[in-house]
Amino acid sequence: MKRFVNYFSYFMVLSALVSCKSCGYSLSGINIPADVKSISVQFFPNKAQLVNPVLSQKFTEQLKDKFLRETSLTLINSEGDFKLSGEIVNYRIEPAAVNSSTGTAKNKFTMSVKAVFECPKHKDLNFTEEITKFTQFDASDNFQSIENTLSEDLSKQIIQEIFNKVALKW
Repeated sequence: MKRFVNYFSYFMVLSALVSCKSCGYSLSGINIPADVKSISVQFFPNKAQLVNPVLSQKFTEQLKDKFLRETSLTLINSEGDFKLSGEIVNYRIEPAAVNSSTGTAKNKFTMSVKAVFECPKHKDLNFTEEITKFTQFDASDNFQSIENTLSEDLSKQIIQEIFNKVALKW
């Protein structure tokens, strides 16, 4: 009898989880309205003073990939239920820490993206925000040799923040 109660309890929990899924509740944390089925992501041009020639294309494609991998939205070229656009507005290196013997000890690499999100069906979700991330590196490092790794890391952080605001409502 005890075994039957255990199996019955497991069955009830599993049934509740399946029921919640069909009601629109998600254990993944994704919070997208049920009537939203598509997303369009426009090219994010690099409008910063310092321009990495491949950054815009990489950033845009990684942003698209994030939504395709982690949501059930369909990617379309324009006029999606969710619309993302924006531009890279800041991409710079500046001294961050100085020591008395060598001068600059650390440099700060900063990247900022202006993100514009529109949802015509749910205008209350719309936002425009500039997201800035930075990292520090040793001033003795040649920036060109670490630029791809650093820009990739900051891009991922910015993309995650955009994703959080759009799909998780954080």
